[in-house]
Amino acid sequence: MKYLYLLSFALLFAISCIGETEKNEPEITGDGVQIEGAWARPASEGRMSAAYFLISNFELESDTLVSVESDVAQLVEIHESYEREEGMMGMREVPQVEIPSQSTIRFQQGGLHIMLIQVTRTLADGDTFELTLNFSNSESQTIEVPVRL
Repeated sequence: MKYLYLLSFALLFAISCIGETEKNEPEITGDGVQIEGAWARPASEGRMSAAYFLISNFELESDTLVSVESDVAQLVEIHESYEREEGMMGMREVPQVEIPSQSTIRFQQGGLHIMLIQVTRTLADGDTFELTLNFSNSESQTIEVPVRL
């Protein structure tokens, strides 16, 4: 009887643990390439800033982010952070980023990001600007990017 009670308790506990887990990636809700969660860091005019977001590819074929444009900076580049041989962190331009089918690529601090070089106006917390992402297969997408700390 004691074992039956323990077995029942264990089974009840196991069932209570089953549930929906929190998702860190966007839910698949449609077709094409979707961009979510965009934001950029504040910067003074003439300085650099960086933009971050998620790109999800819901197509059956991979796509490639080939370039990014904005009138808020004189130069806009795709960059990645990396660790140099001596252990120091560095950044380098990436010519393009492949987005495999049914996957999400995270542009984030310490990883892939968009560098806004020599911004043409001050980007203050609460401002917004447009960023156009150009893909090899999908149509270009222009998104509104909020500036935040």
